Order: sequence, then structure tokens, then C-alpha cells
Amino acid sequence: MEDAGLNPPSDCRSGRCGWCHSQLIKGEVYIPESVDGRRQADKDFGYIHPCCSFPLSDVEIDVPPMPVG
Repeated sequence: MEDAGLNPPSDCRSGRCGWCHSQLIKGEVYIPESVDGRRQADKDFGYIHPCCSFPLSDVEIDVPPMPVG
């Protein structure tokens, strides 16, 4: 996303903190099990951590705005 000029929220860049928590609207991503820090509810409702997700197709995601402050 950063390579495309977007400024998504991020902190750890490893999938553990959840700061980049975003909903996958459509498409498929691969998330290595070794870095998948999502809670079960996140998985159930289609949330991903874009910092450690690799797109397998074109994707549409709902990225929360960057917090101010």
C-alpha cells in the first residue's frame, strides 16, 4: 500500500499489534501462520492485518483512517 502512495496506519509491521486492522471486502490474501496475530473474531468477520498479508488476487479493503495525534 505504501508503494502505491497510500499512508495506512501501521506500528509494528509484523501483524502482532493490530494497528493496521482492516476489513477485507473482496479478494484473497495469504497470511503466513507464523505472523497471523488476528483474534478469532477478526478471522470470522474478515479482518486482516495488511502489513503481513500478501494479495493472491486484486483486493478491496476498508482501511481505517490514520489516527491524529
